[in-house]
Amino acid sequence: MEEIKKAKEVYKSIKIPSRLESCVKDAISSKTNKYYSFRGLKYAMSTIACTFVVFIFFINVNPSFAVQIYNIPVLGDIARVFTVKEYHEDDNLKLINAKIPAIQNTGNTDLEQRINYEIMTKMNEVLKEAEDRAKSYKEAVIATGGKEEDYVPVNIQVDYEIKYSKDDIISLVIYKSETLASAYTETFFYNIDIETGKNLTLKDLLGEDYKGIINESIFNQIEERSKDQNNSYFTADEGGFTGIEDEFQDFYINQNGKIVIVFPKYAIAPGYMGMQEFEIDKQIF
Repeated sequence: MEEIKKAKEVYKSIKIPSRLESCVKDAISSKTNKYYSFRGLKYAMSTIACTFVVFIFFINVNPSFAVQIYNIPVLGDIARVFTVKEYHEDDNLKLINAKIPAIQNTGNTDLEQRINYEIMTKMNEVLKEAEDRAKSYKEAVIATGGKEEDYVPVNIQVDYEIKYSKDDIISLVIYKSETLASAYTETFFYNIDIETGKNLTLKDLLGEDYKGIINESIFNQIEERSKDQNNSYFTADEGGFTGIEDEFQDFYINQNGKIVIVFPKYAIAPGYMGMQEFEIDKQIF
């Protein structure tokens, strides 16, 4: 009962989808009418979309329903991580599409409040910095003789992905991209132990020898990947991989329950190779 009570408090603050009523009516209507195949497909897809809206509605307003689906694979991820804020902003300075996640229904209210506040604060900061850069760039264009109509708004995107959500662990990655003349990206990693409220480190998961385990695995993978002539990693003299610095190295936990070490674009390889990821072959769960 206490878990239901806590979940109910969270869901009271979540807005009910505005299209709920129309979706329900469309779903019912589509069951009572027959159309040709094209229209049938159209209405079938509409029904599926509306069913999903209804499903999310029940998660939001019915805590006991959310608690039940938490134990169902895949659906449990939805019950724990929500898009708490989603917005679109388009003007002559910037184009923003952002989805901000929040953690809910974990049974640990203090943890949820702390992590959600941290995420929201960080994303607000990131978006504000991106807007400031867009403003500065536009001013520079005009100051150097360019016309206002020559300026192309900066495209700013924020989205997230649930990497792992079971065994009382949530691994969540938030991606932010900013595109002007070139692309600028940032990635934020959250590996949370729900029971203790701790943001997990590599040492927590792999023990005292975490550096040895990870470094050996990455060196072996780089060696193997380098056999492909399309891959070209930096050497040590060029600033390439020489070992992780500490237990706070960026990582996430994948669906196989394994650690994936992440290096941003240009960190250990040329930009054309993109962000580099290395799965560490050691089962942690």
